[in-house]
Amino acid sequence: MSASSITSADGLSNLQAEIAQKILTLAKDGHWKEGEHVSETPLAKFLGTSRTPVRRVLMHLEERGLFSKIPNIGFRFQGLPAENDNLSALLPKSETETLYDQVMTARASGAIAPEVSEAELAEHFGTTRGMIRLVLMRFANAGLAERRTGHGWRFAETLDNPQAIHASYGFRVIIECGALRDAGFRPDLAQLAELRAQQQRLHDTPVDRIAGSEWFEANANFHATVVSWAHNRFLTEAIRRQNSLRRMTEVVEFTELSADHIRKAARDHLAILDAIEDGDPETAAQILDRHLSRDPGDAAKLD
Repeated sequence: MSASSITSADGLSNLQAEIAQKILTLAKDGHWKEGEHVSETPLAKFLGTSRTPVRRVLMHLEERGLFSKIPNIGFRFQGLPAENDNLSALLPKSETETLYDQVMTARASGAIAPEVSEAELAEHFGTTRGMIRLVLMRFANAGLAERRTGHGWRFAETLDNPQAIHASYGFRVIIECGALRDAGFRPDLAQLAELRAQQQRLHDTPVDRIAGSEWFEANANFHATVVSWAHNRFLTEAIRRQNSLRRMTEVVEFTELSADHIRKAARDHLAILDAIEDGDPETAAQILDRHLSRDPGDAAKLD
């Protein structure tokens, strides 16, 4: 049986459950306005998949009130439910997503070695090599693992000690503030609006409703997008590399962060966006410098 054919208790295949979570994330991030027409074909293309699973997921979400079917046309976005801070609870995690989180935690904690075979991982997690390979390919796509000769894999280097974390933040101050001060810095206002909506949602959502992976991806996306506005591929590649190094450790250590820290990080991000929108990248750079500056022993400051 293929990984995509495994069906969850909610009636969705593994692939469909993953697509459903992506669509929920788009909805939470304001991708559609209430009442907006949603066509299967463009959405499938955007998600990099085919129409059939997208149609099945939209029908599934129609039953939960997020979409309504328009005969012979497509779907209409009905808006988010009143308690939209717990949208992910509408659907179970896919088997792949669950296994991905387990591997992430095991590697960050040292429970599995930097180099390992598919067979060893399958035995360790009590699953098939096919599922392990699917998850490892996701790690590879994120720059977190690479395939070795045969069925072996090597996980990427991580920021696994306070000295490395401190050095990473120092490097990011140079790269990210430098991007804001670059003569070619030009923000994309549509992207800026999306970042603002995403950071405002993080600020307003109770911490127990935020997953570590969701928090990391939102923050990594913020920093990478701001750097991309300098239109300098070397800066963009540098911040992408830093995000890859940070990902495994910071997703797992999210539970150590306080609600005050998460809200402050979001407020800093919103202030940076305000300064950029006002045409004042220098003020944005100063806020970002303070935001990223840390004491060498401050290992709990993750952003």
